[in-house]
Amino acid sequence: MALLDYELMSSFSPLWYALLGGFFGDSFMIFVGFLYAQGEISFFEPIIFTFIGLIIADCLFYFIGTSKYFERIKNTRIGGRILRKTNSTINFLTGNNLIVALFYCKFITGAKFIINVYLGEKGVPFGKYFNLNLLMALFWTVVSWGAGYLSGKGFKWILDYFESLTIASFFIIIVVGIAFNYSKKLKKHFDSKYSKKR
Repeated sequence: MALLDYELMSSFSPLWYALLGGFFGDSFMIFVGFLYAQGEISFFEPIIFTFIGLIIADCLFYFIGTSKYFERIKNTRIGGRILRKTNSTINFLTGNNLIVALFYCKFITGAKFIINVYLGEKGVPFGKYFNLNLLMALFWTVVSWGAGYLSGKGFKWILDYFESLTIASFFIIIVVGIAFNYSKKLKKHFDSKYSKKR
């Protein structure tokens, strides 16, 4: 039993996967894994181009932080005040640690733009940034796609077995709750691990 219209999903071009991956980040990778479990899409192309979109978006935001236009925004009164508060918050959360900053970038919804711009503005060497960001993106791609795939398989099995969309939807809610609880513990682990370096 297909959850979504196969013709719609199979019509997605590589460009669409890259754009949606860049815009929605790892959340879209979860969706890609979910759809693959439903038999709606192929395996390699969606993962590869979504991953490419993730990396391109991260680098784009990084280069915004290094640009002369961003420097002009920093020199304005309002822009400078906002950026000082933002930098202060990020420094507090990450202890000015690149690994922790990239972890938060992948981990916290909405942090993708802010933290990548922050790293560019801080003058982190691009080679170092790119290599660490690539490793972090690979890790979260495996985690995100795997979570989406397992959720999709579980949803499909329950939907086929019980023939109840309500029960299947309840299963997804439970999975989201477990994932949220795990993410909080993982965040706490990173905070404690790197707190000594702050």
